[in-house]
This record gives sequence, C-alpha cells and structure tokens, in this order.
Amino acid sequence: MRAGRIAGVLGAGVLAVTALYFFVYLWRWEWNRALIAGLLFVATEVAMATATVLARLRALDGRLTPPDPAVLARIRESAPEPHDHFEWLSPRSGRMGVFVPVLIGMGVVASGLAWLVERVARTTAGPALERGLASRLGPLAWPAHGLVPQEDDDALAILERPVLR
Repeated sequence: MRAGRIAGVLGAGVLAVTALYFFVYLWRWEWNRALIAGLLFVATEVAMATATVLARLRALDGRLTPPDPAVLARIRESAPEPHDHFEWLSPRSGRMGVFVPVLIGMGVVASGLAWLVERVARTTAGPALERGLASRLGPLAWPAHGLVPQEDDDALAILERPVLR
C-alpha cells in the first residue's frame, strides 16, 4: 500500500471522527469543544483537498511531453531582440543628461506652488473656519453666571437658570 493511500485513509478517518465529535459536543452544549472539533475537521478537509489537487497536478505534469527541439529553436529565433528602453540615460549614448535637472526644477516649481496655495488658504480659510467653529461650540460654553452660586443668589433661582445657553 502506497503512502498516499495510507494518508487518504487516515484523513478520511480523522474527518469521520471529528465530524462525529463535533455533533456530539453540540448535542451536549459544549461549545468550546465543538469549536475545536470543527476546527480540526476544517483543517483536515483543507489538507485532504490540497493533497488531492497536488496529486492531480503531478499526474498532469507526468503526461506532458517535452517540446520538440526544432520547434523550440524556431520560436527562439523569431523572438524580438531585447530593447534598452532607457538607453538615452546611459553615458554611452552621447546625449546630454537633462532628466535629473528637469526633475529638480519641477520639484522646485511644485514646492513653490504648494507654498503659495498654503499661504492663500491660511489667510482666507482661517477666519471663516473660526467663526463656524465658534457658532457650533456656543451651546457647549460655560454659563456666564458660573456653576457655583454667589452668596446673595437665591437657591431656587439658580435651579431655574438654564445651564446651556
């Protein structure tokens, strides 16, 4: 008997036993044990499914025949030659390398624009945002009279005052 067959029989046995114990533990209302039995069932099922898929792939690989050397040589002949897409950056091309200075210049321009946008936003949005925040936080402000009564205040009048404006 091959090792794969022994593993399959053992896997089927583990599946049967864990499924049986899963339902027994559910019947007895032993939730933690049922969870463990269910977890073992799922792990065994995944292991057996993986073993089955790998066995099928191994069988497929055995049936594939190696390619004909003449066909393979013809395919390699007709393949396009590799192309250096960044040849213009190499020192052998004889061209002036302006890529990095242009990149640095664009970075300076972008930084200047970002600074300008930030300055305009700070001067225009600040007062409007502060007014909106003050109007939204107004109901949460402390009462003008305070929370502690003064000596001359009437105790009943203090209770009638609204706490929030």
